Parts: sequence; structure tokens; C-alpha cells
Amino acid sequence: MSNRGEQSLLKQSTILMFAVAIAGIVTGVVSGAQSILFDGFFSLIATAIKVLMLITAKLIAKKSNERFQFGYWHLEPMVLLIEGSFLLLIAIYAFLNGVFGIINGGREIELGLVILYAAVFTVVEFAYFFYVRYRNRTLKSSLIQFDNISWLVDAMLSVGLLISFLAALLLKSQGYGEWAVYVDPLILILLALSMLAPAFKILRPALREVLGIAPDHLDDKVREVMDAAQAKHGFDDYVSYVQKHGRARFIEIHVVLPADYPVDNVATLDGLREEISTGLGTPDAARWLTISFTGDRKWIA
Repeated sequence: MSNRGEQSLLKQSTILMFAVAIAGIVTGVVSGAQSILFDGFFSLIATAIKVLMLITAKLIAKKSNERFQFGYWHLEPMVLLIEGSFLLLIAIYAFLNGVFGIINGGREIELGLVILYAAVFTVVEFAYFFYVRYRNRTLKSSLIQFDNISWLVDAMLSVGLLISFLAALLLKSQGYGEWAVYVDPLILILLALSMLAPAFKILRPALREVLGIAPDHLDDKVREVMDAAQAKHGFDDYVSYVQKHGRARFIEIHVVLPADYPVDNVATLDGLREEISTGLGTPDAARWLTISFTGDRKWIA
């Protein structure tokens, strides 16, 4: 993965999202539409998260140092956890705002302006979402993958706004203006509910990594490779530990060799390491693999 390409795309995404945020806030204030204002503030918070992602991407590109000897990989799930938490909080706020809007008798808004806003940004945001997804097929960045969720959410918000405001315009034209005032708070409630799934999609894996929960798929893969190696070479036993922080995978394997295992020289053990490493897949800069051999079980406890 090209970290430079990742940083460039994150910069571009941040600038464009900030422009969307300003447009939403200004349109929301002028039109009196709380749902548009909510969309603008969502985009503003998404911009702040993108700045954190950009900083994280730059840190990840740096080499480890004396203080951070395993690099900065652990920052990636922390940033994603912050993003998911903000999405969840925004959804809760929007839901309550919509409920109180209905209780207070709805809101009168300027439909012409908000319809234009929703139509323009529906096209812009969907176009950019698909563009970023296409670019990430080459970059293969988990930061960009989750960052792009904010564009999909924003695009879905714009679609919901457009459909709802067109419905409100139709109600007014048919003489049901007293019902049109409830469209804005209803949109807020629906948008809030629609944001729950993306929020949990980000939160769940990020929280697992921050808490240090071993990823099942990686653990299963290591055990599969080691079970095959144990059967082939007659190891007495082994223990393995796996951890994942963002794109970084940490794998630690300790193997107990029989007392009579033929070890002519260090190259014999290195050959076993190479075989196990190949079985685990192509090595890359984000994989930290440690394989040790011993004849005493106390060293694998």
C-alpha cells in the first residue's frame, strides 16, 4: 500500500468534506431547516475526524523509535473508535431533536433552497464515494475504507433530505401545508436511525482492537498452519498469540521441539521459520512475526 497515496486521498477528502460542512451549515441557517443544519454539523465533525486520520496516516508511515518501539499502528483503531462514537452521539442528538420538533408542532422551512442543496450534494457525495472506493482498490487502506463510510452516510443523508423535501413540496401544492411542517423533524428521526448501522460498523471492530481482543480469523489461520507443521515435523507442542491494530498484525509463536529433534545448525530452525511464515501468507511491513524454538515447556508458558 502506498502511504503517500493514502495521505493524498485523505487530504483531498478532508478539504471536500469541509466545503460540504460549510455549505450545509449556511444553508441550514438561511432556510431554517434543522435537518440540513444537522447534515452540515455531521460533515464538520467528519472533517475533524478526517484530520485525525490524516495525522495517523503520517505517523504510521514513520519508523518505530525508542518510545514507540512497535510503531504507531495502535493509533488507527483509536481514531476509528472516536469516529464511531461521534456518529453514535450525533444520531442520538438528531433523534431527540426530531422528537421534540414534532412535539412542538413542526418547523416551517424554505423548500426551494433545501431541495437545490439536497439535489446537488446527493450527486457530489455519491460521485466522490464511488471515486474513493475505486482508488482504495489499489491502496487497500483500512483508514480510507472506514473514512469513506462518512461519505456514504452523507450521501444517504442527502438522498433522504431530497426525497423528504420533495414530498413536503407536494403536500404544500396539494393544500396540505399543515402536514409539511412535520417533514423536517421526521427526516431528523429517520436520518438518526439510518446512522446507527454505520456507527456500529465502525465501532465494533475498532473497540475489539482497542481492547486487545484477538481476531478470530487470524487466530484460526495461525492454528491451522501450526497444526499442519506440528503433524509434519513432530513438534511436541506450541502456543501462539495474535493481535491486530489497524492494518498491523502481531503474531507470536513458541514451539517445543522433542529432545531428539535433529538440529544441525541455526539454518535448520530458520528453514522451519521460513516454512511457517510462507504458510501464513506473504509477509509485509504491517506483519510482525516472532517464532521461537525451545526444548523446555516452561519457556512457552
